[in-house]
Amino acid sequence: MIGFHTVAKTGGISAAAEELGMAKSGVSRHVALLEDHLGVKLLERGARSVKLTPIGEVLDQKIASVLAEIDLMEDIAREERVGVSGQVNIAATPDFGGLVANKLFPMARELYPDLTLVMQLEYGFADMQDPGIDIAVRIVQVHDDRLVAKEMGTFRRVLVASPELCKTHQLKDPSDLADAPCLTFRGDRPGSIWRFESASGEVAVSVSGPLAVHNFHILLDLVEAGLGFGLIPEFVAREKLETGEIVRCLPGYRAPPVPVFLTFRPGARRVARIDAVIKMCEEIVPEILSRKNALS
Repeated sequence: MIGFHTVAKTGGISAAAEELGMAKSGVSRHVALLEDHLGVKLLERGARSVKLTPIGEVLDQKIASVLAEIDLMEDIAREERVGVSGQVNIAATPDFGGLVANKLFPMARELYPDLTLVMQLEYGFADMQDPGIDIAVRIVQVHDDRLVAKEMGTFRRVLVASPELCKTHQLKDPSDLADAPCLTFRGDRPGSIWRFESASGEVAVSVSGPLAVHNFHILLDLVEAGLGFGLIPEFVAREKLETGEIVRCLPGYRAPPVPVFLTFRPGARRVARIDAVIKMCEEIVPEILSRKNALS
């Protein structure tokens, strides 16, 4: 099964053979024997690459889970001997992950000097079945019943703009945004649907504008430069709001709350180093989310 899993991971027989240190014929034979044993086709073989069949994808996910569990057992056995040490890999979004790292890393150095932390910062969801990731801080819902997902709290996005833009584009309600320059958080095209809550109910408005970028800190800089309105997470906008570099617009309207989850594989807490980091995150993340800010 390792041969098949390596083919699935690398995308080809040749790459799998190189990683395993085997001949290509040997890898092909192992996959063929597995297909014969199971009585199903696992790979669609092309001229230069292979593609998993639907049953092949299911099997590969199962194998990945088993290998992750084996790695977990090895970690538990090793830490019975050496205690809290080694490396823990964390995945998070660049914006929120930076706040977590600023508090987590100093705490970890003080409490566990033999512990090494590595934080992977990207907006895409890390594959939590990959043993290379131990913990992830995920924004919005987690749709994977193979994971433990513990809600740490929520945050909201707030509508902000430069003081000058607010004067030239005076908004009375969210519908006015349809004719205003709006800067959106996405990497494919400008435009989005922004949703707001108020005492009178919920409203959604289709917005567009000259710029879109898949990074909230860059988006905030563009807002400050007066290039458009932005719907920014409050923990990103807080400092510039406090200094007056940007201002909040439509204070009677708020974006819906966004949940933040701490996610990890079942059984991960049995590994001392991972459990130690989870406990620190359980203290740090709610504190970051509950900080009283300029928007309260």
